[in-house]
Amino acid sequence: MALSIGGNYGMLRSLNNLRSTQSKMNKAMERISSGLKINSAADDAGGLAMGMKLSLEATKAENVQSSVANVKSFVDAQSSALATAEEIVSEMATVKANYDAASGDEQGAYAEEFTGLQDQLRMITSEKFNGDNLFGTDDTSHNVSTTSDGTGVINVGQLDLDSGDFASLLTADITVTDNADASYLDSADITAAHDQVTSQVAKAGGTASTLGFASSYLETKATNLEAARSRIMDADIVEESTNLSKYTMQYEAAVAAIAQANSTQQTVMELLLFPEKK
Repeated sequence: MALSIGGNYGMLRSLNNLRSTQSKMNKAMERISSGLKINSAADDAGGLAMGMKLSLEATKAENVQSSVANVKSFVDAQSSALATAEEIVSEMATVKANYDAASGDEQGAYAEEFTGLQDQLRMITSEKFNGDNLFGTDDTSHNVSTTSDGTGVINVGQLDLDSGDFASLLTADITVTDNADASYLDSADITAAHDQVTSQVAKAGGTASTLGFASSYLETKATNLEAARSRIMDADIVEESTNLSKYTMQYEAAVAAIAQANSTQQTVMELLLFPEKK
């Protein structure tokens, strides 16, 4: 085997391998430390663009889902209040029937109980959620999008318990026996008020159901988009750890090869400059 004096080609090849391996080591360490397979456009420009787009879509879906969940909480509060109102109105019908069947002091007791139930109903109709009235007729409402592109919109607002038979139920009197008196409340009036409440219960329930489906869809959509982004952008830590171990071994071998190449060159120089005397 000839000894080359003009250049240490073995060392140069080893040095190139060392640089290449070091670059791969750095890339593996970058991916492990960041958790990302794509850390810059230089890694994969198309993948980075797609990952950013998917991330934006997932964020939009999450934000819309959050808005839908907040509005659903408002509707759930309405439903809860209406359920209590329905129970109270049903009790008022019972009290009215007992009043009609009673006499004297018993009627006075039932009338007092009826007034207490009216007070409870008034408190329910004045309930608020995050500063917004649950019930009323001032047309205060909110438009909530049920899709991330804004194409699906539901209008949610106050439910009307301030008019009709229910409104009369809050102020009427059962102690007057003259049906011609405008303030007198009979059993038919209570039944009509009950029907008004159950109608609003159905309305709130339908809205809550729609919002629930929308929230579930948006949550699933956000999860799927995030999963797609992860497949493109996120690093496989196990794979990158394996690569790092492999490149570390290659790096150490390249360093040893360079040291060996330097040693060979040094031996040649020593033989040329200091020949062995015989």
